[in-house]
Amino acid sequence: MKKSFLTAVLASTMLAAGAAAPAALAQEDGAMMQQPAPVDSAAVTDEQINSFISAAQGVNMVIETYQPQLETAESEEAAMAVQQEAQDQMVSAVEQAGLSLDEYNAIAAGSQSDPELAERINAQAEATMGQPQ
Repeated sequence: MKKSFLTAVLASTMLAAGAAAPAALAQEDGAMMQQPAPVDSAAVTDEQINSFISAAQGVNMVIETYQPQLETAESEEAAMAVQQEAQDQMVSAVEQAGLSLDEYNAIAAGSQSDPELAERINAQAEATMGQPQ
């Protein structure tokens, strides 16, 4: 069964939240993570969706790169250093895609609570990747 782009992104992001911490994107300063307020689907532009897709792909690449390093870290300090480096790379991926951390997290949260937004993201991701809908 084919997973949708959004399902795959959110699943990998959530799986890594305890480790390489994409959830840490919720607060750039590393403070306690708070669930961002989801955005209204109608307020999200196609350009923001494209940026979100690009950012999510970048975040997933960071997770894939750093997860093995985190799993093989020999000490808690080493693991924390890997987490920090991964978090910095994820922040860069989001910002290079043209979104703020707040925008990225709000769109991610909105995609979980708003089926219309989730469908827009999936449709655009599939069109971008050349996959049939």
